Amino acid sequence: MKTARKPTDVPQRIAPPALSVSIDLDPLVEAVRRHVKLTPQATRRIKGEFAQLFQSPSISGSTREDGAPKSRPAADPVLTTQEAADLVGVSRPYIVARIEAGDIPLHQQVGNQRRVLKSAVLTWHRQEQTRRRKALGQLGTELDAEIFAG
Repeated sequence: MKTARKPTDVPQRIAPPALSVSIDLDPLVEAVRRHVKLTPQATRRIKGEFAQLFQSPSISGSTREDGAPKSRPAADPVLTTQEAADLVGVSRPYIVARIEAGDIPLHQQVGNQRRVLKSAVLTWHRQEQTRRRKALGQLGTELDAEIFAG
């Protein structure tokens, strides 16, 4: 006759954190201090609040059913100058010239390669189209006045 074994109470071990982050709060407080005059009491309170924020960070993420992380599409993709040129139908050197002129903000430069945000390129393109339409309308008005004046 078999007897049932009693389950033994094994203390559960809590796994150590998989990731440990150490943050120096002084640079954060100095960043605040550059913009706001802080009393010693305010400095202590800000340090305390920063410490509290970083004690229990929340990391969010989601995984697919097979356990692999979901890949989210980037909200604002980073484009090479060639991709930006293809997007708006101009040449790559023209895009580079617009970046150099400051018309399109440079997002990142890796070596001699420039990267721009898609939203910045589209914003510039809309502004450029609007500017061209206004110039064309003004030219049409001036030509009409010249032709029909005489």
